[in-house]
Amino acid sequence: MLVGGLVFWLTREIAVVEEILEKDPGEIGALDRSDVIVPEAPFTNIAEEAGIDYVHFSGATGEKLLPETMGGGVAFFDYNNNGHQDLLFINGAPWPHDEFAGTPPTMKLYENNGTGMFTDVTGAAGLDVSFYGMGVAVGDHNNDGNVDLFMTAVGPNHFFRNVGGRFEEATEEAGLAGGADIWSTSAGFFDMDNNGDLDLFVCNYVKWSRDIDIDLNFTLNGRDRAYGPPTNYQGEHSQLYRNQGDGTFRDISEEAGVRPVNPATGLPLSKALALAFADFEQNGLLDIFVANDTTQNFLFRNNGDGTFDEIGLRSGVAFAGDGSVTGAMGIDAAHFRNDDHIAVGIGNFSNEMTSFYVSSGATTRFTDDATIEGIGSPTRIALTFGLFFFDFDLNGRLDLFQTNGHIEDTINQIQSSQHYRQPAQLFWNAGPEHASTYVEIARDRIGDLATPIVGRGAAYADIDGDGDLDIVLTQIDGPALLLRNDRENDHHWLRIRLIGTTANRDAIGAQVELTVDGLTQRRTVMPTRSYLSQVELPITFGLGAHDLDAIESLQIIWPGGQLQEVPVEEINTTLVVEQEQAG
Repeated sequence: MLVGGLVFWLTREIAVVEEILEKDPGEIGALDRSDVIVPEAPFTNIAEEAGIDYVHFSGATGEKLLPETMGGGVAFFDYNNNGHQDLLFINGAPWPHDEFAGTPPTMKLYENNGTGMFTDVTGAAGLDVSFYGMGVAVGDHNNDGNVDLFMTAVGPNHFFRNVGGRFEEATEEAGLAGGADIWSTSAGFFDMDNNGDLDLFVCNYVKWSRDIDIDLNFTLNGRDRAYGPPTNYQGEHSQLYRNQGDGTFRDISEEAGVRPVNPATGLPLSKALALAFADFEQNGLLDIFVANDTTQNFLFRNNGDGTFDEIGLRSGVAFAGDGSVTGAMGIDAAHFRNDDHIAVGIGNFSNEMTSFYVSSGATTRFTDDATIEGIGSPTRIALTFGLFFFDFDLNGRLDLFQTNGHIEDTINQIQSSQHYRQPAQLFWNAGPEHASTYVEIARDRIGDLATPIVGRGAAYADIDGDGDLDIVLTQIDGPALLLRNDRENDHHWLRIRLIGTTANRDAIGAQVELTVDGLTQRRTVMPTRSYLSQVELPITFGLGAHDLDAIESLQIIWPGGQLQEVPVEEINTTLVVEQEQAG
């Protein structure tokens, strides 16, 4: 297996360099965007002054164990129901075999005072727990008005019930520990059957142990140990849990049809790192898109009866445009053109451009349009983890953000064109009047987003109540970045926070449609985006220069299909909408 690992790395990391990375990226299908006037995107890292002192801990001691490369997730959510977006960071822990001296690192929860200043409340909230954490999912599982937490790990997962601003572990009671030897990554709550209870999907990565890792003995230079790829590890089935409505969950993965196997070996086909939920066919049912690392991606179409069909191959999303698998990391899905077309963006390994699958309307048929939409060439060199759509300049069009960073700290010694720390990338949505939708904003115009980091988790929220969306980033063995959006325009905005009654209380899966001056923006309430992370629940609509008089309608399509028209009487504010009683 050592030989196989070396061949893979030499093929992927060295031979490809000669063919692609040594070229000027401008020579690789670059688009002429000289006609596009791109705005400034001044993001400022305020982590230190805002009181964020979290530093990720990988547990690395030189053995080069694969989980050390993956980082920790982050979540924006309102843990105490005061209307402000708080921050939770997931941390690693010392390995059991490591003679660690000192106090083990824990998760970190910070309370937002509403102005973007934070206070560490980890201990008071009951989250000063230590385990080798990976990702996080947020959702009110019992509709009591308090957002609960599910954390994935290398080993047993953890579920914390929110009891009025303090968390109590209820993992065993809820039936959500998973397996003692399972490595879980991203996870997300969603209502798969529109019965008002949030179900849970958990991504599992590969069959891993320290012994397996050491035995594989990966190397890049033929001499020193290196972090190996997942190709020589057996995959693991992901898990789908049905909410039983009594505080417990039941694993229905096999009966639901979400356990694809390799037909040649009968082994799990999945090596899942991230997932996105979206109603691709606009039939009122949330489908599941799973980003798999070095194996084909999955698209699980929701049949509405508790089962799913895996249709990734015939939908055109299983592989890259050239038929190859990719090292898929972070993922998001959105109506990027403000029409029926949905784009699914997936961050990939270095030498693999970001995937950008675009649907042909309200269907499950996709083509990878990364190159023609302006995403392909600029992302080819980067190694991308966290990725999401958001409207950073509030002009009513969804932009695309991705955070980057390599997995091997010595990669520059092997490839002069690769670096361990890499700057993030922000793509501005130029609108339908241009031949391609996106143009990358130059590094000297994105403020502290251009700081090279070993980027992993990424999420967004309005931390200071000014209407625009700010960003948080995590990195391997480094401090988090809290990036305040210091936009220089005076664009108007409207934020919507939904409260379900017959639908799940968080309104996860609700579609919100705002029509302004003849154009309809579509957004879905969905915290599960990016990589290992969760974004805020409220929806933000950018209005550009339009005022209140330009708003024609606001519609909520609640999970289950109930349509609710909502009057808009004010802009530059947050509108709280409670689901009206049917009949």
